[in-house]
Amino acid sequence: MLKGLTKLRKEILNLIERSKVPLCAEEIYQNLDEKPNLSSVYRGLCYLEEREMIKSITFDGNTRYFFKATEHPRHYLYCKMCGRLEAFDICFANRIQKELEKKHDYKILDHIFYFVGICSECRKKLSEQ
Repeated sequence: MLKGLTKLRKEILNLIERSKVPLCAEEIYQNLDEKPNLSSVYRGLCYLEEREMIKSITFDGNTRYFFKATEHPRHYLYCKMCGRLEAFDICFANRIQKELEKKHDYKILDHIFYFVGICSECRKKLSEQ
C-alpha cells in the first residue's frame, strides 16, 4: 500500500475505478460515504493524479473529469449541452499510431479521444422548443 493513501483517498480512488465514465470533483463528493469539505476532495484528487493512479481530462475547458489510469486508452462522447459522458470502445487510433510514430519520430505512450456533440435527449428538447 502506498504511504499517504488515507481513507478518503482510498474511497475517492475506489469511486473512480468503479465508474464507467470520468467523474468531476463534485460528483465524487456527492458519492462519498462521509462528507469532508470539497477542498479535501480536490487535494485527494491531486495526490492520486500526481502518483499516476488516476488521470484527468477537460471537455469544456472548465471542469476536470477524473478517470482510472489503465493500460487501455479511453474514448468518450461528451454532450456540450447537458455534460453527459458516455464511454465507447471503438478505437481507430491504434490503426494510425504506428504511422504517426514513424512519420514524426515519436513514441506514443497513451491517448485520450473524445467527440463533442449533443446527445439524443438534448436534441429532443431542442426540437420541442
